[in-house]
Amino acid sequence: MNIYSKSKDWRERILSNFAATPFTIQIGEETFQCGSVEGLWQGLKCKDEMRLHVFGLSGMKAKMAGKGKKPGSISIGGLQFRYGSEVHESIIREGIRQKVLQNVKVTDALRGSKGKITHHVPGSSKPVFKMENLLMSVRAELFGH
Repeated sequence: MNIYSKSKDWRERILSNFAATPFTIQIGEETFQCGSVEGLWQGLKCKDEMRLHVFGLSGMKAKMAGKGKKPGSISIGGLQFRYGSEVHESIIREGIRQKVLQNVKVTDALRGSKGKITHHVPGSSKPVFKMENLLMSVRAELFGH
């Protein structure tokens, strides 16, 4: 299964970071509404009201809102951590987990997936974390495979 927002397979599209799959996530002492995992990812790069706006986005709008931003550190919910750190990765993983738990179609798609998950997309984007590994980790935790 190749997770890609433009896939012909609905399951691959809905598991993509870009998919409009709203969820709520607790980060430190605060709770946030996100429109997608991409919105969470890119919103963490922003500050204050802009962060809240970007959290609500999905698809290319979310990606473009954070394009070119690579903060050295992130401060949110009483936490402070480095961009690309284990804490940062754990927040993205928790976003994926909440997306799965709070969206029935996402739950069905991930539960029904088998074997290795890949994330090959056109272009030269090199995410700081391997989304496929995070998805497989959440799948193993929630569904045992």
